[in-house]
Amino acid sequence: MNTQTFLEEAAKLERLLYCVAWSMLSNSDDCADAVQETLMKAWQSRDALRNIRSFRPWITRIMVNTCNTMLRKRLNQRWVPLEEDMAVLDAPQDSGFDLDETLGRLSPEHRAVVVLHYVEGYKVREIAGMLGIPAGTVKTRLMMARVHIQKNLVHSPLEEGGLSHEKA
Repeated sequence: MNTQTFLEEAAKLERLLYCVAWSMLSNSDDCADAVQETLMKAWQSRDALRNIRSFRPWITRIMVNTCNTMLRKRLNQRWVPLEEDMAVLDAPQDSGFDLDETLGRLSPEHRAVVVLHYVEGYKVREIAGMLGIPAGTVKTRLMMARVHIQKNLVHSPLEEGGLSHEKA
């Protein structure tokens, strides 16, 4: 693959790569690092790609692997900068539904399939190819994520001042 083709194809997928990174890492600095590292790895191994039509799943797989490596490193070293820690303490508590917070509670594997399917609009088969997992696994992760999100959508009517549906 020549330089111009690589640059054109990578530019088309920059948003996708960032979304995949965000769905797994949930940190803009880490996402930027992951995208940059992915592009570097893809550039270094561009000769291994035989068919240009496989570029999107190929580079997405590199992104997922890069994010997984970063997540493994996070397990060994867990810290939060003081500024971010203080911002969380000072943040007003909102009783409404927060999609980012709910997605943040999902595992990186579940967040990735949710973002790719519902935000980016990819089909199950395409996601399976990008992530290197069976289509059935993608479907299961989507179902489990929907169940988790649905649980977060359910509010107690008494807490919100609404009517109770319990029989007297």
